[in-house]
Amino acid sequence: MRRRTVVLAALAAGGLVLLTAGRTWVTATGLSGGIASEATTSGGAAAPVATAMALVVMAGALALTTARRLGAVIVGVLMALAGVVIASTSVTAALDPATTAAAAVADATGTTALAQDYAVTAWPWVAAAGGVLAALCGVVAALAGRGWRSSRRYEKAPAASEPGPAAAGEQ
Repeated sequence: MRRRTVVLAALAAGGLVLLTAGRTWVTATGLSGGIASEATTSGGAAAPVATAMALVVMAGALALTTARRLGAVIVGVLMALAGVVIASTSVTAALDPATTAAAAVADATGTTALAQDYAVTAWPWVAAAGGVLAALCGVVAALAGRGWRSSRRYEKAPAASEPGPAAAGEQ
């Protein structure tokens, strides 16, 4: 797989996770003891580490554009780990909505009482898909990165050797 494809896919994965951070992941309804009857939890509050790891993935994608062989492998491993963290925290937030929305419920009610019902949106699953894509990009970069050629466009050209006395007389 080409370096450009991996970089663009990793940037898309990180951007997708960042997009989900501002969306509502969990809505808690049936609150008692407070002013509000429902409380919502955004992706940034539900899984803040996913947002941070999305930035790591995007920085890794940019680093891949200039990394050499060993550097591409190291960056790929870090991107794969960040993708796994994104996917696992997103899935955990979706599967345990009571814990995910606990802070929002406590803010709305002023107590630690649980809500009667929790509704999970599709956004944590979208973030998990972004994490899986980021992990796949990291694995591809780690495995294929050793074979990627680096551009030497901006490096200083080697100094031309000066002709010796024998070479000057042969002309």
